[in-house]
Amino acid sequence: MNPTERNNYSDAVAKLEFDRIRTHIARGCVTLYGREQLERLLPSSMFAWVRDELARVDEMTRLIEADDAPPLESIEDVRPALHRAAKEGSVIASEDFREILRLLLVSRKLRGFFQKREERAMLLAAMAAELHEDKLLEFHIDRVVDEEGLVKDNASKELRAIRRDMIEKSALLRRRMENILKRVAEDDMVMEELVTMRDGRMVLPVKVEFKRQVQGFIHSTSATGQTVYIEPTETLDLNNEIRDLQFAEQREVNAILTELTGRLRSVVSALLRALERIAEYDSLAARARYARDVLGACPVIRRDGPLVLKHARHPLLLLHKKMKDVIPIDITLGEEASTVIITGPNAGGKSVTMKTVGLTALMVQSGIPVPCDAASEFPVYDSVHVDIGDEQSLENDLSTFSSHISRLARIVQEADARSLVLIDEIGTGTDPAEGSALGAAILERLTVARAHVIATTHHGMLKAFAHEHPGMENAAMEFDLHSLQPTYAFRAGLPGSSYAFEITRRHGMDPVIIDRARDIVGNQSDALEQLLAEVERQSQELGVRLRRSEQQEEKYHTLVVEYEQKLKAMKKEVKELQRHSLDEAERILQQANATIEEAIRGIREEQASKESIRRAHERVDQQRQDVERALAELRPAKSTTAAVKLAAGDEVIMRDNPGAHGVVLSDPVREKVEVAFGALRMSVPVASLDRMEKPQAAAISTVIPDEPLEKNEIDVRGMYGDEAVREIDLFLYKAWGMGFRRVDIIHGKGTGALRQRVHTFLRDVPFVQEFALGEWNEGGSGKTKVVFKND
Repeated sequence: MNPTERNNYSDAVAKLEFDRIRTHIARGCVTLYGREQLERLLPSSMFAWVRDELARVDEMTRLIEADDAPPLESIEDVRPALHRAAKEGSVIASEDFREILRLLLVSRKLRGFFQKREERAMLLAAMAAELHEDKLLEFHIDRVVDEEGLVKDNASKELRAIRRDMIEKSALLRRRMENILKRVAEDDMVMEELVTMRDGRMVLPVKVEFKRQVQGFIHSTSATGQTVYIEPTETLDLNNEIRDLQFAEQREVNAILTELTGRLRSVVSALLRALERIAEYDSLAARARYARDVLGACPVIRRDGPLVLKHARHPLLLLHKKMKDVIPIDITLGEEASTVIITGPNAGGKSVTMKTVGLTALMVQSGIPVPCDAASEFPVYDSVHVDIGDEQSLENDLSTFSSHISRLARIVQEADARSLVLIDEIGTGTDPAEGSALGAAILERLTVARAHVIATTHHGMLKAFAHEHPGMENAAMEFDLHSLQPTYAFRAGLPGSSYAFEITRRHGMDPVIIDRARDIVGNQSDALEQLLAEVERQSQELGVRLRRSEQQEEKYHTLVVEYEQKLKAMKKEVKELQRHSLDEAERILQQANATIEEAIRGIREEQASKESIRRAHERVDQQRQDVERALAELRPAKSTTAAVKLAAGDEVIMRDNPGAHGVVLSDPVREKVEVAFGALRMSVPVASLDRMEKPQAAAISTVIPDEPLEKNEIDVRGMYGDEAVREIDLFLYKAWGMGFRRVDIIHGKGTGALRQRVHTFLRDVPFVQEFALGEWNEGGSGKTKVVFKND
């Protein structure tokens, strides 16, 4: 399957417990072959194979998620039988042929399944070319072998005749034996009244003391010696005939199976290749089901470049914990920094974070989806080096420190820009100062080699070293200072504290000892730890605020989208209502015209006077005018009046509100003038004004009454269009002048004519920012909400 040599990953595979993941996924296989293939799966350094294998898993995942899984079935191991069949002159047992038939059926079904889904699963369909299909061989096997794996009676004419004779002669023999048994039983010479079989022949169980009184051939004696099994002389010939038929049956069955094995021999190689393909499909399906179970993804694969893990969880923890109980991590290697040094408290998740990176890298390069975001990016590593755990050996005279150094020496020698290096607790096991210096030098060498490195430590010197050197980055595991418990959250960019004193206090250590320990450490070191703790506290607070802000932003975004959808639906509804209203009005007008013309025709037919006809025409015209006036109120108003030329001192009125009188205070600037409406000054578009032809004493009248508004809504239901607009105009200017931000206009639903008239007016009010119909629980299309501009 994948052509990787084990040496480049063997240590990582063992120490990161990759085999546990393989074994877990293999349990989801349907066939023995798929399980075997998965359990042999190893990481590959071949970019093309990794890319294509993950693409195949992704195609399989989409099929399974669509409830369209391939028709895989369990098949017993037929490889030994196929290998025997390949040898000339060999014969395959009938029960093996039954399993080979199952293999042929599964192979044909899978081939057809993927060929029909070539557009949806192109890579999987390409694999189906090696699935063997041979309906003729299926027919011959099914004709010869039954469901139990036995050769059928009708496998040949000769076999059918032989077995028919065997049945007839066996029945005759049994009748004779029962007669003899009844006769000797009357003399109490048998142990039990039962005809039994010995060496394929029917015999009687005779008491040993009567063996000479029953004529026949003794086949055997019971274990106790109390019973002898005798074949009576009178049934010897019939028994012999049955035995001859049995031998003939065996010869015919052998001939049939020999002929069938010959048919099979020519396709053995094709069937073995089909078995490999079935195993691959089974393995891919098991990995796809694993991806579904852990919400895994096939990430972006690159030949090289940075490692970008997003929302990744440790795969082994997910085997026995719920998804919500495993904290995800985000980590990047190879962009700004190729080496990340993780610090933090014991049991805080440093090693888990490091192992998450290593194990997910091995899984990806083995073609296994990983529990992370699909936008994660993985380079293909040529090698993964791991220094985790203690390999001290008394036999080889290796201490803990020596075993670490031995592995680190090999890592430094072998690691390059296409290596992933994981080092747990670097610099431990010896003098802290020397261990820190040695760890710093090793990390520096690996960083220069551009390897991707994650190291964990408690040494403060390494925190400072990482801060000062390019290509290195500090990181920490978050610690809750209130509960004194680790949160297992990964934080990049800042070093962490070990919180040794805090954790010791939580475990019940005498406070006097802890205070003395602080004195021994010294003020400077303690101050640094306290500074790190304070940075951690502030980082946690900022993190909480950021999460809240993100939640609020998401909430507001959802509301905006919802509002826009409702507004769009409302506008569509308004247009639809308007269209229906216009259609209905047109229909009424046509009906009225038809009725009136019919009346006039009746008058003429009755030879009415010219005066009567004239009055009828007047009534017709009046009715037409009334209907057309109603239609005009329904249609959107179109302004065709040209803007007038205005200057300072001109008295003006609003075109859409003749009751609003004002005086121009300045010459027009950019098609706008400043106008005083009583105590209110505002900038108004010139196109919305008309100059008053003659002075009016009340031109500069107070359009905004002195008394304050009691509420921010006006009810104009029952008013005609012009009357309602005048009332609304006074209401709006007063509300805007008093600093209201929003008001409501209640116009009712009715035919929609009044609502349309109000909306036409609102479009030209300069200080109105927007308006919309009310929500369903606010009156719906019977109310309009108006929002004013801030300026």
